[in-house]
Amino acid sequence: MGVMHSGKVTNSEAVQRRLSVGIVVLPGFTLTALSLFLDPFRLAADDRDQSRQIRCAWKICTLSGGPVTSSSGIVVEPTAPLGELDECDYIAIVGGLLTQYQPHQQTVIDFIKRADRRGKVIVGLCTAAFFLAEGGLLADRNCCVSWFHRDDFLERFDGYTADTASLFHQSGKHFTCAGGLGAAALALSIIENEISEELARKSASILLIPYEMVRAEQPALSFSGVRSPIVRRAIRIFEETLEEPVPMVTVARRLGISVRQMERAFKQALGRTAFEVREELRVRRAKELLADSEMTLLEVAVASGFTDTRSMNRSFQRQKQKAPRTFRKQSIS
Repeated sequence: MGVMHSGKVTNSEAVQRRLSVGIVVLPGFTLTALSLFLDPFRLAADDRDQSRQIRCAWKICTLSGGPVTSSSGIVVEPTAPLGELDECDYIAIVGGLLTQYQPHQQTVIDFIKRADRRGKVIVGLCTAAFFLAEGGLLADRNCCVSWFHRDDFLERFDGYTADTASLFHQSGKHFTCAGGLGAAALALSIIENEISEELARKSASILLIPYEMVRAEQPALSFSGVRSPIVRRAIRIFEETLEEPVPMVTVARRLGISVRQMERAFKQALGRTAFEVREELRVRRAKELLADSEMTLLEVAVASGFTDTRSMNRSFQRQKQKAPRTFRKQSIS
């Protein structure tokens, strides 16, 4: 047990199998990452909503052995000492506030490396994913992080890829997850593979989570109402490469389709071309910088993906916006 497998398990087999999950909460952890990861296991563990640890068992620990305060100020008490996690199949580390994350926290790094040597599957939730990268546990050097923490991650880990499109990512036998609903999606996926799809669907149903979400991607920061997965993924790439735009053929290649197919998807979903949508994103970024920073017009243009102020002015005009200089004067006054 431990590494996710592809075979499905019947309910009769599930009753005999007791999946054990250990959770370590770090100072400043996010409650949503903890609760949305834990509750699917709780609901799958027993019939109805009785919460007995029959099919699944779980323990909540802290590195210090004492209570830990979450990012919202709610205090959580450990239910077991850290040593008992040696009995668990999966060990999830729950992070949260980035201000609480400090590189070279040797206690955390030593703990996850020891768990790795003992064959445990390590899950990094929210900013705890940073520790898996720092500990060298990500075989493909790819880490699932929130778009909100993408730049922070890439500044710290040169040569790594920040996956901001997936709800969770498997690297070797370990997992990283941006948190939020991604934590629930990862828990449901583990339940499906380790126990049964039926129980995973039961948990999702009680939590009012569409089961199809298990294989969905993080919502894009912009145009969040778009239903097309291709368009959402393309917009995510636009957002990630806004300062250093990549050719449309490269975007299409990353999506596994042709440029023509991508353009057709944009036309059907938004009635606009991919170029027009990316240009709108650039203009939005430029307007934010013009209003909230003291950067020069040229610096704003470059930071928004334009080659110079002239190209930025043309884009503002095509988007029927006031000229950048005029917009800045009016936003300041």
